[in-house]
Amino acid sequence: MSISLFVEEQSNGDTREIAFYINGELQFHTADEAIYHEYLTIPAIALAAQRFPNQALRVLVCGGGDGLAVRDILRYSQVNQINLVDYSQEVIDLGQQVFAPFNHESLSNSKVAIHIQEAFGFLNKFTQDLGKNLLNESDRRYHAIICDFTYPASIAETQIYAWEWFVLLKQALVPSGIIATNAVSPDRNTLAFWCIHQTIQAAGLDVKPLQVHIPSFVNHDYGNWGFLLASETAIAHSEIESLDLPSGLRALSLEALLEAFIIDQAIAQVRDSVIIHKKDSSQLFFYLLNRGNHDYLQEQAISTTQASDPMNLDNLARAWLKQLESNPDALLIPAQHHSHTPQISQEWLGRVKQLLNQIDLPHLIAKLLERSQELPREVADDLREFQTKLTNFQQQLSQQNSQQDSSQAIYLNDSNKPSFSLTTAKVIAILALTLLVANLAAPDAVFAKGSTVFGSSVDGDGIGLGFIGLMMTMGGVYWLINLANNPKKK
Repeated sequence: MSISLFVEEQSNGDTREIAFYINGELQFHTADEAIYHEYLTIPAIALAAQRFPNQALRVLVCGGGDGLAVRDILRYSQVNQINLVDYSQEVIDLGQQVFAPFNHESLSNSKVAIHIQEAFGFLNKFTQDLGKNLLNESDRRYHAIICDFTYPASIAETQIYAWEWFVLLKQALVPSGIIATNAVSPDRNTLAFWCIHQTIQAAGLDVKPLQVHIPSFVNHDYGNWGFLLASETAIAHSEIESLDLPSGLRALSLEALLEAFIIDQAIAQVRDSVIIHKKDSSQLFFYLLNRGNHDYLQEQAISTTQASDPMNLDNLARAWLKQLESNPDALLIPAQHHSHTPQISQEWLGRVKQLLNQIDLPHLIAKLLERSQELPREVADDLREFQTKLTNFQQQLSQQNSQQDSSQAIYLNDSNKPSFSLTTAKVIAILALTLLVANLAAPDAVFAKGSTVFGSSVDGDGIGLGFIGLMMTMGGVYWLINLANNPKKK
């Protein structure tokens, strides 16, 4: 896995400070990293120590190659063994060298064993060996597991927040063992936060959410940060109240910890409206990309089955076309890529609607066919088929509209002038969504930018990428028309 690491050194008077970034995302700033790492680790280890008194504790840390989480776990002398699993040797090297003054050289501690490996693969093998009784008694299940991962920036990176992942963690724990994981921001990524929460709960674990204000994270527009504490045995409020915290903590106190469990009502009330995340789905990533589209996402959660993938193009198209039945003037386009925020997509759609409302679509197609003589015969035939399909589709929708009550007409403001018919709205939706999807697949082709294809130069006078974009658009329209005519077809 290719990653970009950046260490920014700063001077604050006589104090040396460091900010560490992975793939452009802030991992920690030494000015306030104690807040993050103490809230992530101390409650879980304190609870494990309380539940397993007089036992040598085994702890698994997934991620956390910077050594800062390990530093705080080692505050408990009861911890006898720490297995640290991180896929990046480069991060481990930084933890052992550049970050050593900040993590108190924790990665060199004799209690710590480092494994350069993907966490999912490590846990898979661990649970398989458990089932085959291949592990020594000292290497068996863990009393606590700490997950210190980076912010997921792709579908693949969300696997370590999937239901299957938390099932593995549960299998790797001793009964009543503790899991602590960083999540995302409850206030900035509310539905994504609850998606992780509900996914853990679906794995058969009792979950307690926390949120903490970390200034460096807030300054990077991450919002208050979220953590989740979980166990197969319910975590009682009385247990938290009686935790024995180590001395010398810089940020965490028992009073502050109890306050961190308090979640604003506006945030908490949407907890049950989310769909859980599975390993082979894009549910969590979909929530992360569309954090501003709460209304659409909650409606999608209500109308979509657990087996559906929200970023599957068929599901996306059906959901979008369904919106047209109720309010085509207020279409919501979910983002499907980091470069397409919901706001950008909405602005783009608005411009497409304005443009297409001023276009005589049949006349436009006829003009295209006039130019078809300049194209190969196969292309001209495809254009004629395209015209026929679109014309038939418009006629079918017009017949449906004529049978509907006139009260369903769509109006702008209070004037008597209709904005655009449901027929035109569906055509706009089909064209707009086709262009949006095609742009994700091949932006140069959709916008007919000059480029080289198969070693030959292609510009605005050729058909090259422009032709590819036309073919993608035509194919997309065929597909979406079929979906509109057969909404239940799989």
